[in-house]
Amino acid sequence: MKQIILTPLKMPVTKTIEIPGSKSYTNRALIMAALTEIPVRIKNPLKSDDTMAMIACLNELGITVKTNEKEIIVEGSFKDVKEKEYTLNADLAATVIRFILPILCVVPGIKILQGKEGLNKRPIGELVNGLRQLGAQIEYMDKEGFPPLKITSSKLQAKNVHIKADVSSQFFSALFMIAPAIGGLTITVDGIQISKPYIDMTIDSMEKFGIHVVNNNYQSYTIEKNQIYNCKEYIVEGDFSSAGYFIAIAALTKSKLTLKNLNPDSLQADKKLLQTVREMGSTITSTEDQITIIGNGVKSLSVDMIDFPDQAQTVAVLAAFTEGKTTLQGLQSLHVKETDRLKATVVELTKMQIKTESTHETLIIHGGNPKPAIINTYGDQRTAMSFAIAGAKISGITINDPDVVNKTFPEFWDKLEQLGIGVKEVT
Repeated sequence: MKQIILTPLKMPVTKTIEIPGSKSYTNRALIMAALTEIPVRIKNPLKSDDTMAMIACLNELGITVKTNEKEIIVEGSFKDVKEKEYTLNADLAATVIRFILPILCVVPGIKILQGKEGLNKRPIGELVNGLRQLGAQIEYMDKEGFPPLKITSSKLQAKNVHIKADVSSQFFSALFMIAPAIGGLTITVDGIQISKPYIDMTIDSMEKFGIHVVNNNYQSYTIEKNQIYNCKEYIVEGDFSSAGYFIAIAALTKSKLTLKNLNPDSLQADKKLLQTVREMGSTITSTEDQITIIGNGVKSLSVDMIDFPDQAQTVAVLAAFTEGKTTLQGLQSLHVKETDRLKATVVELTKMQIKTESTHETLIIHGGNPKPAIINTYGDQRTAMSFAIAGAKISGITINDPDVVNKTFPEFWDKLEQLGIGVKEVT
């Protein structure tokens, strides 16, 4: 098995790092561009396994998408899809399989939608339920509630739908984005909406494509009829999910890191990590397109992560280096990510001789003196990158299967080297 052995910084550093484009915004833009009947140029996109899987699926449908070094051009639209059989592979990308499913319900043909084994274990049932309320004909080909799927419908009806809110905000985003193509939609939220910033991101993206979404305090959403996508150029902002690891490294190592290509006014969920490290003692400053973190170590705290669960592992690793007890709440969605991230975090912190306590929704970390460990990554890029943060501070952190980062941040290990962290690959 390939491994990466990390060598920590010898002292705090002052560095500037360029952050790549957002995966979340790139894949949303690709879907909306495919629903736009004029060519769309997507600038500053992320090129990663997840975004390339989306492009591959669109091309497979006959929706022409071209790429070059700096942009993606979506030349075709969903109107180009012909009556035939299609098999689409979403790889390991939840955004792909969930966002493209509604499109498959409104184009001709018999469509098979599947992913690799890890993705086929991630739930999609509530989205299928919502689409069936609109008249979709979707069949589970294996386990009820999970991919792979067979879609035989080619039309959806504009109706009111009810969706449970406790699994994934992506189900709502998927329905938002298809709504203009079917004559509008009202979605009623059953329960308390999780991951609200991701809802905000989708609404913001749709506004830039000319679509207005009415958000009724996260209890229901309305996309009125007679709206069409209209956008010739869309600029993807930098990715706070990727930036989070460097925000954390700055805090932990007392370094001064300037992160370029970040919008200080971004709606991205993971921007909330800035407030967390500020509460841990760091100073944050910003200009128009960059953010600077002046690290001052870390201290224990209590934080509700219901709106930014993808940074839970990052905060957990920082908490391991504090004195005292850190409590993370709102973690229920971690069980249905690329792996059970809550379980994985407990196992790997235990290897580092850090005591933890967990329930279905919470994680308590008793900070101390983390020890070197070989970290399993469970096919999950965020586990790999989060635990690599520890390798910026202590010797002996080894990351198994480091190529998992290609899913969302292919340049991650190169960026660590730019900071001065030693990255040695062994097999």
